Amino acid sequence: MVNCANEVSRSVKGITVIQLTNQFQSVAHSQFSGRLDFMTVNEKQWSLYFRLGRLIWTAGGEHRFRRWHRLMKQFCPTIHPNAIQLKEKELPCYWEYLVLSVLLKRQHIRRETVISLIQKAAFEVLFDLLQASEQITQISYAPDKQEQFGEPLAPLSAEQLLDQVRQSWNEWNSAGLVHYSPNAVPVIKRPADLKQAVSAKTYQTLETLMRGDLTLRDLARATGQELLTLTRVLVPHIQRDLIELCQMLDFPPPGSSDGTTVKVAAAPASSAVASSAAAANPAAANPRGASPANNAPLIVCIDDSLSVCKLMEQIITSVGYRYVSVQDSVHALPLLLENKPGLIFLDLVMPIASGYEICSQIRRMSAFKNTPVVILTGNDGIVDRVRAKVVGASDFLSKPVNAEKVLAIVRQYLPIAPTSIVPNPASSKQTTMDRSVLVEQPAFLGNTYEMGETTALLLQKGMSETSAIP
Repeated sequence: MVNCANEVSRSVKGITVIQLTNQFQSVAHSQFSGRLDFMTVNEKQWSLYFRLGRLIWTAGGEHRFRRWHRLMKQFCPTIHPNAIQLKEKELPCYWEYLVLSVLLKRQHIRRETVISLIQKAAFEVLFDLLQASEQITQISYAPDKQEQFGEPLAPLSAEQLLDQVRQSWNEWNSAGLVHYSPNAVPVIKRPADLKQAVSAKTYQTLETLMRGDLTLRDLARATGQELLTLTRVLVPHIQRDLIELCQMLDFPPPGSSDGTTVKVAAAPASSAVASSAAAANPAAANPRGASPANNAPLIVCIDDSLSVCKLMEQIITSVGYRYVSVQDSVHALPLLLENKPGLIFLDLVMPIASGYEICSQIRRMSAFKNTPVVILTGNDGIVDRVRAKVVGASDFLSKPVNAEKVLAIVRQYLPIAPTSIVPNPASSKQTTMDRSVLVEQPAFLGNTYEMGETTALLLQKGMSETSAIP
């Protein structure tokens, strides 16, 4: 249940892009502070929050909680959405914003990450708003200084963002997708006919992805494809009634365990950036003493550079995957056969055998026919990319190694996260979490924060203060 301030409303019969643009221009010129709401006849609502004419947060829509879950996994892969528990029975409209504020304040995520997440969320909200623009029946505004937000994390130009969204919407419309919602769930309707219409490999991929629980946006993130490109690929099968688009209910709001505390669990190195920073000091790896579980997916890195292997170990094990490194290319194939990894990072330039040669040999082995192989190189040229594809490489990652890019690759090719992280006996006590509220997530070892106290401090003092939150 969402608790909002009193509103002043007016009825409308739809809203055009031009009208929405004029509304944003008026907000900017008047330096409006407050909340602007749009509601449809079926009571879908989008809320836009402004501070002095700048857009600072967006909320609502068809899949508010699913969107939060997806964006957290995309931008904060080491902080599991299910690890966030709130005690309030009535959630404030902007609780996600407060969570981001707390995580930033505690240095568990970078400001750049917060800005990217807020921009992406705003883009999705405005896109959905444009798609439903003809159904808008009510516009409400509530002037408010928005002091509860503290110092804005990412003040955006609503006009500029709307221009970008409008361009994306026009491309979506031109592709004939005006009646297709990115929040729809594609499912295979006629398996036998679809199997005949596509290759065996394509059908296997579609069957794996279309389990009935992933929206088009979820699938785009999981496959690393642009939403427009992915939907265009599926449209012919949808038009032939081989695949159908279904509606999906949103996830429930974050549940409460005992009604007395608000907890957020964060990873020991709780952001990709933290992992990257810690990599400069190998002794800081897994500071809580957590070790990957035996059933976690295994990732192998073949690179003759010790520093690269150590850095990759820091990044990969910090999020719970098992890791093995190989510095001598001669021993690479025997080790792969022995361990059967789920993902392989392979250096391009090595003595004795190059990455091209090893990749070619890997692809000749039936056990690794479908295992993702990602080439690591400092020469990110088109010739290298083409040659890597020819020998069977799945992807390409430029050096120097960047934690966020490594984790993005891992998420793309190992979409199922590690099932658990096993703490060392000497490590701090594991926090017990209720994991039944949203989708199933791995058990997670991390710090426990009293978010209720933190939120109170944010409301009272604002984010401009530099003192640490106890």
